[in-house]
Amino acid sequence: MRLIFGCELGKPNYIGKNNCSKFASWLGHTTDNLLIIPQTKNPTNVELDELIFIVPNETNIERKTAAIMFTDIAGYTETMSQSEQKALEMLRRKRTIIKSLIDDHNGKYVKEIGDGTLSYFDSGYNASSCAKELQKEVTKEDLKVRVGIHIGDIVFDNNDVYGDGVNIASRLESLAPAGGVLVSRNVYDELINKDGFDGVPLGLQSLKGVGRLVEVYAIKDEFLVIPKIDEYKDTEIETHKDDEVPSLAIVPFENKGADEDVFYAYGISADLISDCSGAGLIRVTGLKDIEKVNFQEMTYNQLSESFLVRYIAQGTLWKMGEMFQLSIELYDTKENKVIWSDRWQENWANLSNIKKNLSEGLLAALDTRPVQEAKPNSTNPEAYEFYLKAKHKYNKLENFNDLDLIQGLLKRSIELDNHLLEAKNLLGATYSRAGNYAESKSIFEEVLVKAKETSDERNLANCLMNMGALYFYKGDPENAISSYKESQSIYKIIENKSGYIKSNSSIGRVYSQIGKLDKALEYLKKSLLLNKELDDQLNTISIFNNIANNYRLQGDYQKTLDYAKKAFHISEQIGYEPRIADMLSSIALAYNQMDQNDKSIEYLKKALIIRKTLGDKRSISNNLHNLGAVTHDKAFYEDHHESFSDAINYLKESIKLQKEISGGMGLHSYKTTMFLFHCYKNIDKKFDENELKAMVLNHEYIEYEDKFLLCRIFDDKDLLKESYEELQITATKMDQNFKEKFMGYLIRKKIISYYQKEFG
Repeated sequence: MRLIFGCELGKPNYIGKNNCSKFASWLGHTTDNLLIIPQTKNPTNVELDELIFIVPNETNIERKTAAIMFTDIAGYTETMSQSEQKALEMLRRKRTIIKSLIDDHNGKYVKEIGDGTLSYFDSGYNASSCAKELQKEVTKEDLKVRVGIHIGDIVFDNNDVYGDGVNIASRLESLAPAGGVLVSRNVYDELINKDGFDGVPLGLQSLKGVGRLVEVYAIKDEFLVIPKIDEYKDTEIETHKDDEVPSLAIVPFENKGADEDVFYAYGISADLISDCSGAGLIRVTGLKDIEKVNFQEMTYNQLSESFLVRYIAQGTLWKMGEMFQLSIELYDTKENKVIWSDRWQENWANLSNIKKNLSEGLLAALDTRPVQEAKPNSTNPEAYEFYLKAKHKYNKLENFNDLDLIQGLLKRSIELDNHLLEAKNLLGATYSRAGNYAESKSIFEEVLVKAKETSDERNLANCLMNMGALYFYKGDPENAISSYKESQSIYKIIENKSGYIKSNSSIGRVYSQIGKLDKALEYLKKSLLLNKELDDQLNTISIFNNIANNYRLQGDYQKTLDYAKKAFHISEQIGYEPRIADMLSSIALAYNQMDQNDKSIEYLKKALIIRKTLGDKRSISNNLHNLGAVTHDKAFYEDHHESFSDAINYLKESIKLQKEISGGMGLHSYKTTMFLFHCYKNIDKKFDENELKAMVLNHEYIEYEDKFLLCRIFDDKDLLKESYEELQITATKMDQNFKEKFMGYLIRKKIISYYQKEFG
């Protein structure tokens, strides 16, 4: 026996490919005996007990951007209740006029919906010209018609059209006065320089029930009714008008549906944050910063205080079959009021447009318009769904064994839509994180080619940032800097302020790591100056910390401490615990370099308490590594040999956590192992030198302090010589007074002592 389930797109029983497996399980079937067959094919050679779904052949569905015009007759329903014959006569006269005018203006008449009509044109100009002529002609027939026009995406299915553009045009028509024509901003932009067109701005309007904010204009003409502006004040959104840079935190949307559907809400929120943060002069809190606090339990004002932002956006998403129930709320904490809220439904087929529409609405409310408009991630909702699943799992990754699953989801997404560059960028990042740099580089290079072909500057710049990080991890600073600089030039063109600052800081970090410290400081201080325009305190903390690290590498530990404390004080003022812990660690490492290891350990223990409360395994493992390293320094450089056992415990605990995070793949820091093995060396405990040698080989740049410890672990005189010579080179760049202080710290004295003992 077999069960065949046939359905048509848009019908009440339509399931769609993505839900066939779920529906099959409801009927007691597994995916092993499930066939999904497009309508255009006939099932053949079907075994018994197979469940067959016949779904639409979606490749026949065409999508494009067009100018959509909606019209209806004012007073038609009332006339129909009084005289059906008179109402039908009104409809006939309108139909006769409009069909002819649509043809004259190169439009396409689609259908009649009650007393309304739907048509589309190749331009907003043609649609608007048709609307003006329509109002002129129907006036002669004593008819009052409303018209709404919008340029947007429409979907063609046989002889019908639907989609987001249709919904907005319909809502504009319902807002229009009898005898008037309302158009959206993208239509009006086409009309500005055209003769015979003038308009009245009606402000940013909330189109309730469709989840859109649209800037609306009324077309002026002698035959058109001009709306009264006061009548549109109730639905108008008060946009950001202050001189201050708009600042926004987008809280991940709450999933109201099944637990397995959480990736929809999370992934769309993550993409929404990315789109808004790259829109120009706007400050948007990063997702990682938001996730470090218990945002679900926080009020609007608490969120505002934590992230130093004025506006908070949050919403809900509930997947019900093929429909999404959505809500959005944008709150102004300065004025203490909601400035935009809506509830609406979206079809699953429109999944990839949800983020785009929301980002456009939020940015419009904050009076921000990006140079390059956000694009739908994919015209294929199934491809975008796989991408969202992968993104959610990757951002929540705690076990590297899940990388195979994530990569499988991304590959499936790319198979369905080879133009989904976000999926390819993420796939490249997964290989880079797993240490497969060759595969990662190959994927990123493909993204670069496709992004250039499609003039997708956003994905191009983001990919170049990923390439820079890849080269940095590989130990190829020259190509890392080149990639970062190229991304920076694109961010400048598209006016992505936050991306520009991020790339600038990344260049500074690379210069720091390769010892070009003056150059690094130049870039980092430039980042600090640029960041003032955005007034981004969280980023100021990061930049101060990077400057502190740069001075640490210069050997100027007092300035290291000064900048670390500056960052700490800002963190305390904000009350943002993740950054407080970070800065406690930075202060601790400055004290470590100044031979004040007890003070360093004290600060690191304070940081560890906060990190354990927050529960971030990666941060806890890093903190334990630092505690182990500093305790090792106390034992070795200060001759407190009894501290080696404490150092070993910290380092082993750190490695254990790092292995848990990497799924037992052993992807932990060579430095942690280096400190651990050096502890073993000092207490005569056996260890495997080859394990550490294999890890060190993957790093081209090794600091002279590390080379000193490695020379002792491997009994390698060449490494001792390299360490000593690099120390001398570092010292020669300093003025005499500073050089004497620098060379007087314990680690330098130890290196010199060992070198003199070995080489005389």
